[in-house]
Amino acid sequence: MSAARGEMSADRVAEFGALLRLTETLKAHLERGEWGAAAAVELERRGLVERVFEVAPGAKELPVLTATLREVVRINDELIGLAEHQRRAVARELDLLAVGREASRAYDGVGGSRQGSPRP
Repeated sequence: MSAARGEMSADRVAEFGALLRLTETLKAHLERGEWGAAAAVELERRGLVERVFEVAPGAKELPVLTATLREVVRINDELIGLAEHQRRAVARELDLLAVGREASRAYDGVGGSRQGSPRP
């Protein structure tokens, strides 16, 4: 980053934009249920966040960085909502699976006890 402390470099502005694009990409993957792809994007996004904050932002970068971070936080809130929705959906599926298994065991138990008894 060759720009003086008070100046805004094109590289830094590009990194801010990339952070927002990666966040939007992450959201798109999660909305489609593509958890593996989302995890890969999140790793890339974390690396970019670390790079962005390796150097304290200059005064001229603050408005762009602040606007970017506000949007990233807004999308992150949506991501939390998506993850919570998915968690509840998985919990419902697990509950249904447990009920089905219990019903199957009960049915097998009833059928098994009749096999040994004489038919009327």
